[in-house]
This record gives sequence, structure tokens and C-alpha cells, in this order.
Amino acid sequence: MSTKRLFLLFAKFLFLHSNDGFPNTGSGESLCGSRPADVVFVLDSSGSISNGNFNRQIRFVTDVVDQFPIGRSSNRIGMVSFSNWAQLEFHLKDYENKAQVEAAIGEMVPMNGDTNTASALAYVRDVMLTSENGARPEVPHVVVVLTDGRSNDPRKTALEAARLKQRRDVHLFAIGVGAEVDRLELTNMASTPSDQYVFTVLNYAALETIKDLLTNKTCRVTNPPKFTTTTTPDPLVQVDQACGSRRPVDVLFAASPFADHNATRASLTFFRDVASRLNIGPDAVRVGVVPRDCDAVVPAISLREAPESLLRRLKRQHPQSAAAETTAVASVLRYINDVGFVDRQRSPAGAAAAAPPRANNAKRVALMIVDSAVDRTAVDEAIRAKGEGKDVEMLVVVVGKDALDERTKAVATSAEHLFHVSSYDELSSLVDKVSSSICPA
Repeated sequence: MSTKRLFLLFAKFLFLHSNDGFPNTGSGESLCGSRPADVVFVLDSSGSISNGNFNRQIRFVTDVVDQFPIGRSSNRIGMVSFSNWAQLEFHLKDYENKAQVEAAIGEMVPMNGDTNTASALAYVRDVMLTSENGARPEVPHVVVVLTDGRSNDPRKTALEAARLKQRRDVHLFAIGVGAEVDRLELTNMASTPSDQYVFTVLNYAALETIKDLLTNKTCRVTNPPKFTTTTTPDPLVQVDQACGSRRPVDVLFAASPFADHNATRASLTFFRDVASRLNIGPDAVRVGVVPRDCDAVVPAISLREAPESLLRRLKRQHPQSAAAETTAVASVLRYINDVGFVDRQRSPAGAAAAAPPRANNAKRVALMIVDSAVDRTAVDEAIRAKGEGKDVEMLVVVVGKDALDERTKAVATSAEHLFHVSSYDELSSLVDKVSSSICPA
């Protein structure tokens, strides 16, 4: 099976298991359940955004729009850009199908200038969300703001956001891109709770990592999940809401560097299932993935957000010799020690970019899958990870009998942090145990 086919399968799986009760029938007409929404994108078009990054922003919006059915009686899309002032791109009433909307998005050009976010929010309230321009009073109104920095008047921006949110059934998402964004301003701008409505990414290339999560959360706020038999979700997919609320938690997932195609798919599924039990959000649990080559940034992203990114990070590298297998585990551990949990990491292009700030008391957890023997160097790196100053809690899942030896056991924090299955097919049996170990009661 090709990597592209594997991604498609994983993306379908990811959506089916991360949309909190909104099944995808395959027709595309029930992506967010039966209730449509009016969605307005508000795009920063200031001079700080290069043409390349502006195009990445456009691609991101197109990818998000592509996941929704669009029509007069379905979801409607509107667009505003802003710089020194707000500029209409198109109204909610203007286009009746996805092809028209995506063509209009592709015709946008950057304005260049200042960052007058307040003017855009006022324009959305006074012009976009009116019945004359296609807004419907009976459906939710979703507003998605993308910006790469502080507005020129944060106080006025917060005031205009508050006025906008006073309207009935308005859900305001705020997405900050890069190191210059003001997290507090985003929080003041967005709806509450902030862990549901605020996103930050390191750069415009990383926008792709949140497109699925944004779609999912739009579905959640516009179509609250309904459960047919009880008032609580199925316990098999119950999210531990307390996880991360008592103390922030950062989790790094690391697949075996030498897993074959089927094992990689099983690992992704396992990571996804564990993550689905955690209360993921910027102020609760953040998760990332160690790349196969240990030479790329791993921002704190949700596994729900990025199936394509995950496959790229976990893709199989050129085959290595059997003699190299033991040192590969050491490389993963070295990455966890030196890169994985730091707040300042390299961008894919090599330029420094600040990750979202994290509380100093955040619990650090590394979940590793090991399917081959480890050497003394790996044990030394594990000791360094678990030592004072790093305090990483090491959870190790051993696959196969050949990898279960004393050195592998020494990588785990304790016997309670060591798990064993005979094959990748059995990983699913460990989901509840592992997620409970990450956030014990």
C-alpha cells in the first residue's frame, strides 16, 4: 500500500474518531451533522506577511473550506481581509458551491500595511453577519481570524471582539502565526474556553497541522454532540477532562525508527487512540511527535490536527543496517532530551521560532515504542532524560519478545511504566493503560 493510500486511510480514521459523535457517511453532506453554519474567515493582509506566507494562508483556508459541504441550504462561506482597514473579499450570499468559493479565495491578493484587526471585527459584525449579505439568524455564525502579530490597537481589538461575541450564536476562533503574536490578545479576542478557540503555530507552513482540528472544533461548537443512550460519551472514548487541568502535561510520542509500513500505521493508530483519551489543549495537554530522522522541529501539536504532518514526521527513512538499530533508539532519546521539550526550536527552514510559552511545572512524558534491542548509549540517554532538571517520565511499549531485555527495561521510569505486547496488532489493548499512566487519577 502506498504512503498516499496510508495517509488517506489514516485521515479518514482520524476524522471518524475525533469528531465527538459526528460520523462521516462518506457523502460529504453530514460532515458536521445536520445543522449548517455561516463561516467568515478574517485574514491578516498586513505588510509583515510575505507573498509566500500569504499564499500559505490562502492554501490553509482553501483546505479547511474543502472539508465542508457548501450551498444555499448548507454551509455558507464569507471572507474579509484586513490591513490598514477591512476589505471585503466576498459575502456569505455570493457563492453557492465549493468550486466558486475556492476560486474566489484563490483570487485574493495581499493589501500590505498595518494590522487593524479591530476594523475587521467591526466589519464582520456590522456588514458580514447581516441578513442582507447572506447571514442566517437560525444557524451558528463562526468567525475565524488569522493574524501574525499584535494589532495596532489591542484595547480596541478586544472591545470590537467583545461586541461581536455579544451577537447571538457567534463562535470566534483566533489563530496566531509566528513568534510575534500576543497570546493574551488572542485569548481576549476569541470565544471561551481558550483551549477550544485559540490556536498558535510556529509559522505559516505549520498551519496545515491545525486544519483538521479547526474543522473538528467548528463541528463541535455548531453541532453539540448528542448521545443516544446516556448523558455521557461512550466510556471507551471518554476524555479525561481533569488530565492537564491539575497540572499541564507535555507528551512526546516516538515510534520505532525501524517499523515497517504496517507497523507505522499501527503506531499512528495507537498514538491517536491514546491522544483521544487526553484533554488536549494549549493550557492542558500538548502532544508532539519525534520525527524519524530526528532532524526536524516537533511543535506542540495535537495528533487530531495533523495526519499528513504525522506521516511526514514518521515516514520511513532509508533502510539502515541491523548494527545501526540499537543506536537509533539512542538517537530518539537524545532528541527527546535536547529538542523535544524545549520552548525554542528550529523551524523547518532552520530559522529560530518561538513555540508557545509553557508553564515551568508542566509534566513531561515520553511514550516510546521499541521493537528491537537497545544499547548502553540508549540507557544513558534515558537516565539523562529521567534525571534532575529534565524529569521526563519515560513510558516504554515493547513490541516482540526479542526487544524485552534488561536494557530496555532500564529505559522506562519504573516497572509500572513498561508495557509489552507480542505484536503491533496488540497495541490497541494497551490504550487505556497507557493513557491512564500519562494522567493517573
